[in-house]
Amino acid sequence: MDPSARIAYVLGSFPSPSETFILTEMSLLRERGIEPLVVALERGPDVGDDRVAALEAAARYRPARWVCVLQSLLYGIGGDARARLHGAAAARFAEQLAPLTPTHVHAHFMGAPTLVGHAMARMMGLSFTFSCHASDVFTAGDPTPEEHAAVYDAHAIIACSEYLRKHLIERRGYPREKVITIHHGIDLSRVPERAAPTDSTEPVLVAVGRLVPKKGFDVLLRAAAPMLKQDRIALRIVGEGPEGTRLRALAVDLGVLDRVEFLGRLTWEDTLRTIAESSALIAPSVTAEDGDMDGIPNVLLEAGALGVPVIASRLSGIPELVEDGKTGLLTAPGDEGALGKALRRVADSADLRAQLGGASRERIRREWSAADSVGQIAGLFREAAAHTTVPVEGIEGARA
Repeated sequence: MDPSARIAYVLGSFPSPSETFILTEMSLLRERGIEPLVVALERGPDVGDDRVAALEAAARYRPARWVCVLQSLLYGIGGDARARLHGAAAARFAEQLAPLTPTHVHAHFMGAPTLVGHAMARMMGLSFTFSCHASDVFTAGDPTPEEHAAVYDAHAIIACSEYLRKHLIERRGYPREKVITIHHGIDLSRVPERAAPTDSTEPVLVAVGRLVPKKGFDVLLRAAAPMLKQDRIALRIVGEGPEGTRLRALAVDLGVLDRVEFLGRLTWEDTLRTIAESSALIAPSVTAEDGDMDGIPNVLLEAGALGVPVIASRLSGIPELVEDGKTGLLTAPGDEGALGKALRRVADSADLRAQLGGASRERIRREWSAADSVGQIAGLFREAAAHTTVPVEGIEGARA
């Protein structure tokens, strides 16, 4: 590793089953000789990924008491108190990382990770960048003074889609010149070759994601119910979350529970295997009542890289990846009728599945490689570290 290229990576949780794209990003940076120093606000569950060990060896976690304090106080105290809490956590991390001499600070997700990362950068006199994704932006309230300060000091702000970049500029007032779009991409070296699909069995559709309202899995169940009842398709749902009980009850009410498999959370490898064995992947994203919605679901990249056709919602950044009628099918969010028609088109035509899946695979391998995205990020980090403009506050000053 290059001792002059150590990046403090501030994360909400590590590892995280829903944020494997961050794990991919850090692992590919390591391959480039850049060492990510993980700083996590809490320790996540085992995700069954062998890449975690190399990063976890140098990871720093906030003590459990900090997690309890944040959970109990974050939304019940004033902005000044929140700033002090972020500053105290940042001071502890800065002390822990100082012997490792990081050269830059990067945070993933607006909110606590970005605010703690910004405070760390000020204390250590380092350059600072952060990435925004989806729920961290779409469900956020009005910008706070802390957020304004982080944006002002940031060398650059990465948006994972062009849709999000425009949202940050137009809705949150971020400086146009600072916000850049870098799509996540997918590590193609980890995607196995998919066995040629057989058409001798009924089409099996799969949906993957946390069981939360924005995923639109209730819309999918209702749209697919007529075909499920006719035994024309089978449906698998991969993931867990607070909507699980409600979705199972809906499947019972629709009379299709015997045709729907709820597989729970799987490892990344098992998820890929399940997608590869499927006839099509469905991502029926919607906007939740609190404004939350997907950015570009990474599962669309995974399916596309495998050559599995996708049906997705025309929402947020999804059309940046899925070209309707060329690399997949797009339907209006929440439109059960339109989704049902798309399901029938894909289920009834092996030729269409092969056409869409093949075109998607070619485009993703040509334009959506994580190696290319990480190359952009590595260049951004080098540029930021060479032009440090964050004022030095010092650890003791932050505690005052």
